[in-house]
Amino acid sequence: MLIELTKKLISFKTYNDNELHECALFIKDYLENQGFKAEIKEYVKGYPVVISSSGKGEPLMLNGHFDVVPPGEGWSSDPFVPKVVDDKIYGRGATDMKAGLAVLMETYVSMADKLDYPLLFTAVPDEETGGKRGSKFLAEEFSPFFVIIGEPTCSERINIGEKGLLQIKIKERGKSAHGSTPSLGDNSILKLIDDILILEKEINDFSVSIPRELEDAVNNVKEIDEKIFDDVIKITFNPGVIKGGTKVNVVPDYAEVEIDMRIPPGITSREVLEKIRVKGEIEIINSSEPNYTSLPFFLGLKPFITPYATDGRYFRLKGIPTIVYGPGELNKLHSPDEYVRISDINMTFEKLKKILRNLVPKFL
Repeated sequence: MLIELTKKLISFKTYNDNELHECALFIKDYLENQGFKAEIKEYVKGYPVVISSSGKGEPLMLNGHFDVVPPGEGWSSDPFVPKVVDDKIYGRGATDMKAGLAVLMETYVSMADKLDYPLLFTAVPDEETGGKRGSKFLAEEFSPFFVIIGEPTCSERINIGEKGLLQIKIKERGKSAHGSTPSLGDNSILKLIDDILILEKEINDFSVSIPRELEDAVNNVKEIDEKIFDDVIKITFNPGVIKGGTKVNVVPDYAEVEIDMRIPPGITSREVLEKIRVKGEIEIINSSEPNYTSLPFFLGLKPFITPYATDGRYFRLKGIPTIVYGPGELNKLHSPDEYVRISDINMTFEKLKKILRNLVPKFL
């Protein structure tokens, strides 16, 4: 049933609004057909969140998302017609995170009456666009004693934390003139280039000390992909969008750049922002602090830190212990011919049930 459920979830094109609602209704109906009460709630109109509780009391929350990024080009087959080849299920969202959602759904159904605490199942429609219409509200409404998010980690590892986020826009204004007489103008693009170079140097000069309790988790990143190790332990700097000018023969009087920075544990996004000394106007687009959950056990699973953000930040920043654990490899995220291994799905399902049996709320 787990594999068929994964395939069914993949078949929904949940990068468009209509199929977000169809998928949410399917999840709700599925849980109700298994004997659980479920509801669809829209904290923000047009964004359906599925919620189901197995009982009263302080719960453990199982959280996942059913939205996906658009498929893009380069697929060998229809990304929304799941294809099984040997041990792999291909399709958009197979790894991120339709398989993980299927595991959470089946875990909820199979374990709800076998634990000394209630489970709270939640499925959100907007993780890929920031989680502010789903998990952000869930973190404000509910107070679970623990949260498990089904994003891909591979069945052998758990994500216990993530880098913070600082996305800013730098704006420069100048004075327009004819391109043949630039001395009569003030080129905003050249001013913006200076800002970018200054900021890059400032970021590279930062010294960050990773908390000692995270050293093992950080070092485990090397086993996943040694190429991204530096991206985990340092502040990363990526000018992603730049705009400016109207014509090639006109001195531009306005230019802007959007810059994405990821902040490792050991320093805060606020500290980074306070040390930025560019001349242009700074606008904050998005910001969150590094966050992690430090726990001493988990059945031999290897902890690690991710360079990107998950909805886990909303719960951790409220002081709720949160881990990310689900089937799928990180290098398959958002890629053409995305796939998840069937063996990984089954292994994650079994280990997740074991995690729930071993969690004792009063000892966390």
